[in-house]
Amino acid sequence: MTQFPQLPAPADLAAAGPKGAKKMLTKAAAPLLAAELAPFFEHACRELVRAGEDELAFWAFGEARKVEKNHPALLDLDRVQDVFLELVPAGGVGPAALRDYAKTLAAELPGEEAHARFRALICAGFDAGRIPYARIFPDLRTLARAAKIKKRDEEAFLAERLLRAGLMPVASHQIWAAAREPLAAVAGRDGDLMKLLIAAEPDRIRHEEESGEGVAEEIRQMWLESLAESGAGAHLPARWFGTAGRGCAAAVLLKLADQAGDRLFPDAEVTFGEETDPALPPPGHRHIIPQKENTTDSPRWWGPDFDVERQAADVASGPEGRERFAGLLDAFVRDLGYFGNIDYAASVRALWGLPETREVLVEAVDGWKADAGRPDLPFLHDALHQLVRLTGPGALLDLDPGAADGLEPADPVDALLAALRGGIPAELAVPGDGVPHKSPKSGRTIVQHLGYLTITERSWHAYASVTGDDALSVRLPQLPDGLLPWYDGTTGLVSRIRDGVWQTFRVEGQTGQTVALTLDPGAATARPQAPGTAEVTFPGAAGPSDVRLSRGAITVTAPDGTRTARLPFSPVMSTKGGLVPPPGWWPRRDPVDPDGSAALRRLDREDAARLLEATLAGPRAAADALAAVLPEVTAPALRDGVLEAARTAVECLLLAVELRDRTGRPQPAALPALVSPAPDLPFARTTVRTRWLVRQRLVARALESVATGEPAAGEPYLVRTVSLPRGGHVGAGMDTLAGYAFPAVLPWTSDARREGILDVLRLWANAPIGDGTAACRISRITPAGGERSNAERQMVDRQLEKDAPGELWRTPTGALLILDYQRRDRTATAVEYAPGGTFDPIEPPGWRAARAPIPCWGSADRVVRLIRLLTERGPAPIDAAATVRRLAERAGFELADAVAVCNFPAEVLDDDIPATGATLSFPMRDAVRERLLPDDPAALWTTGLAVDAAADWWRAHGEAPSNP
Repeated sequence: MTQFPQLPAPADLAAAGPKGAKKMLTKAAAPLLAAELAPFFEHACRELVRAGEDELAFWAFGEARKVEKNHPALLDLDRVQDVFLELVPAGGVGPAALRDYAKTLAAELPGEEAHARFRALICAGFDAGRIPYARIFPDLRTLARAAKIKKRDEEAFLAERLLRAGLMPVASHQIWAAAREPLAAVAGRDGDLMKLLIAAEPDRIRHEEESGEGVAEEIRQMWLESLAESGAGAHLPARWFGTAGRGCAAAVLLKLADQAGDRLFPDAEVTFGEETDPALPPPGHRHIIPQKENTTDSPRWWGPDFDVERQAADVASGPEGRERFAGLLDAFVRDLGYFGNIDYAASVRALWGLPETREVLVEAVDGWKADAGRPDLPFLHDALHQLVRLTGPGALLDLDPGAADGLEPADPVDALLAALRGGIPAELAVPGDGVPHKSPKSGRTIVQHLGYLTITERSWHAYASVTGDDALSVRLPQLPDGLLPWYDGTTGLVSRIRDGVWQTFRVEGQTGQTVALTLDPGAATARPQAPGTAEVTFPGAAGPSDVRLSRGAITVTAPDGTRTARLPFSPVMSTKGGLVPPPGWWPRRDPVDPDGSAALRRLDREDAARLLEATLAGPRAAADALAAVLPEVTAPALRDGVLEAARTAVECLLLAVELRDRTGRPQPAALPALVSPAPDLPFARTTVRTRWLVRQRLVARALESVATGEPAAGEPYLVRTVSLPRGGHVGAGMDTLAGYAFPAVLPWTSDARREGILDVLRLWANAPIGDGTAACRISRITPAGGERSNAERQMVDRQLEKDAPGELWRTPTGALLILDYQRRDRTATAVEYAPGGTFDPIEPPGWRAARAPIPCWGSADRVVRLIRLLTERGPAPIDAAATVRRLAERAGFELADAVAVCNFPAEVLDDDIPATGATLSFPMRDAVRERLLPDDPAALWTTGLAVDAAADWWRAHGEAPSNP
């Protein structure tokens, strides 16, 4: 046996402190030869381990390894391996020595042998109930790579050994972070290892003492994550979720609960009644109320995967299948015509072709016709919307000419009066535009439980506010999708519906950046308790109104049976839409304007008609009319609600006009003048065209009122700003009407196209700018002023985009109205009106001309004369080739450019005239073509097209790059 110098007593070493103890041991080793130093320090390590001086033992072992680094010839790997195998289990080897040894083995031995030796000493530590050090995973992975062992296999080996050794409860944060995934993998494959992982709950007390409460909780959450990833939920008893599994990260707990299945949630089956649970979105929910803009979430029945036989089979399967198809049909019809390149009529024909789907379609149409005949404003609007979509070209009326029999739309004035007198949601500050989100991935949730209403705002974090018997505000960071937070009077809960059952979890604060939940077996099936129906009495009403939730919508029914409101409702709502409370909360809301509400009960039909007609004229006119007929309404929320009802009634008016036109029914005699065409100028009315007609007539009124009612001055001056309703586009603008009408006079234009053009011309003739003897033109103006920085220019543009549209100016010869302002080219479009037909150059203060004004060809008188002449004489005798040659000669065009301006087809031209190769820009072609139609339409049949006038304009303006 090797004789070593006498070691200082452990007590003396401890008393000397770390620095002094190291000096004492170094002094004792000083007389020894180099070959004796490593064994001496290893002997010291053994004694220090026995004495419980771990840090000094680590140092002594490290000193032994320094000797071998300083004297490489002394390195004996077999001896060193034996020393490691002895002292690692004893706890005498520190992390630094282990890491250095791994590097030494990798440098000195083949990969397989180096890996085997290092793994052996790590396992020796496991067998002794120790985890040698924290970096066992990365260091063994490095050695395994050189030994051609896959990473996942090495990690699986370590995870299994740690489980079988029972070491994971005391494993450090670093070990858990590395072992979490391999633990889940091995436990998922082996039932015994699964049991060991479930039993490997971290020793919280030990971890808190060593690393603090935060680290201890992170380690516990990693254990729970491993359980979830391994599928342990299927093996966990219900009581575990309320004990060891408490305060689990939400996503992890939900996964464990999914694995456990229905056994955790007994007797929690979801049932749907006629009045849907307010906290429960209806299955397969789709918007059942048309919005102002198409939402295009309808089924894509026009696609190649459309299977009408499958739909018919679903209808035949029973009431649920029939209701399911009815919901899909409703959404499909609502969005008919959304895409311009889709043959929707083909889908309608396919649905009509099978008796099962045809029966549901007929029932839907009958229901819509019934709703269209009742003065229930929201249902009238819904029904008219659907019927207009379904009676379009090639759709229902072609399949069943009698489909519209018995249809007589209710008067929108009566519907508006009934809604305002019966009670509207805005009286209780309930918005009328709540839009359920298509999925619960964002937005807000709103859930009532008894006397508490929980509203949760979702973005990067979730914020739950509770109102009712108490007022609370709770922060819920990173709340997973699909959960409905609510408050039961004591604690916060979140619920979801999975596989047809309610699942509820208690909120336990947060862990890291996510909410922590507990599945308490005693509350696992708790659900919010709130009625799907309620009664609320509006101020001044004769009795209570019924507030009822069904199929994702809340319907308000007045005491006389009139349905006054229909609001989309879901416990999950869009961030953009209004927040609609469930029915049970309506009686708890106070009226926002009791006097204004009471005044609604006294409204008469004459004032309702006045409000509707004013709403046709735009927002400002509607607000003025509301102030006149209902001065008692002062609260902004109620004013907005009344105006929204009036706008809905206007939409009903426009839809009814279009529907009557489509179905061949006469229009009511009492239609407002703004929407009534001249008796001798009928046109195919659509909602877009009628809305456009209203806008054009309002523009004319505004211009005429200023030109005749305001004094002239030497310079333009701003009179006021008017608001105009949206008008849409009908195929031609005021400055392109002659070019649009041009094909109608040509002999080779088809009769169908000619009639389509004339229909638009009749529409234009119904909306004159002036009295037929006046003139108008379109001006393009741009902001005047000196040089500005980009920031200043952007600020000016934003302000002009907001303020310029609607500016009405008195000019020296008439009036000017700014229609819009486009920031992209810094140009405003304005219409000028001169009763005498004489225009002077006009630049309103703050503006300058952007390009030459364009006279409007289409006065009402000129359009009517052209239509009459075409009816009497037929198309004008136009010589295409001669016209092209003359235009090219007079304007200095190439022949190809003249052809492009006239837009004549090649078959009407001589063979030597090229039909392609034009270089003229498209805007310039349009501008020249606009001048080809003569001012006097009769000249078409005597002197032909106005080629000279078009050529003269081109020579005067066409070369200027700023001109159109």
